Amino acid sequence: MLITNLHALRKAKRLESAGMRVEGECVDHYWPSGGYVGVVCVYSAGDRNDLSVRSSRYSVAPVEIGDVVEVAYDPRDPERSMLSFEVDKRVGFDTGLSVVVGTLGAAAVAGILLTL
Repeated sequence: MLITNLHALRKAKRLESAGMRVEGECVDHYWPSGGYVGVVCVYSAGDRNDLSVRSSRYSVAPVEIGDVVEVAYDPRDPERSMLSFEVDKRVGFDTGLSVVVGTLGAAAVAGILLTL
């Protein structure tokens, strides 16, 4: 979980600082396990207009089919993308989550070392 969040955080930070933003459209919903829902959105970048991006999973769909969404993508690799509202949200959320999990992990290691 922490590695996944750290990867998403790095990707979001990279897209926030150096990414391009374009309009896309929500074309489908998908249902991962656990009763969650996600969205599939399509967008065009440069000479490619067949690109798609999947959202994270939510308890309620963040957008509906047909809604216009903003997509952030890496201009060097247009397939590396995220929905813009997830980039903005994830940068703050994952930073806080990473700090909490990192602190708990460091405390656990310190506790183990102190008991030896």
